[in-house]
Amino acid sequence: MSKIFPKNVAEAIYEATEGKSGTLLALTLHRGARMLHDKRILGKSNEILKALQNIFDKKTGTVRVKITTAKNMESRERKKIENEIKEKYKAPIVISEFFEKEELLGGMRIEVGDEVLDTSYRSKLQKLENFLRQEK
Repeated sequence: MSKIFPKNVAEAIYEATEGKSGTLLALTLHRGARMLHDKRILGKSNEILKALQNIFDKKTGTVRVKITTAKNMESRERKKIENEIKEKYKAPIVISEFFEKEELLGGMRIEVGDEVLDTSYRSKLQKLENFLRQEK
């Protein structure tokens, strides 16, 4: 028996549901859920959903970004960052999540997929400390 990978299941779900709506979509999703149950892979549903989201994002040009700052950002600052992300990634849609972590001290940390831009003061202080320790 061959192994079933979450990415393959997600691709099959996407292809099976593409262009469907209403009752036909519900029926297709019900059959898909039944198949996951029968194959005993419901435990991998989070991985499958994440893979499905990645497929959907790729097809629609959506970029998801996590932005962490020490303090709450104003709405116009948030829009400015979102617009810069749109330009950089040439994405028609940007979905942003904003978080606050006081321990960053200042600056921000931006995550887009596997890419991380960390301009937080905490990160800069850590890099300076590492550099100074190497000089001894």
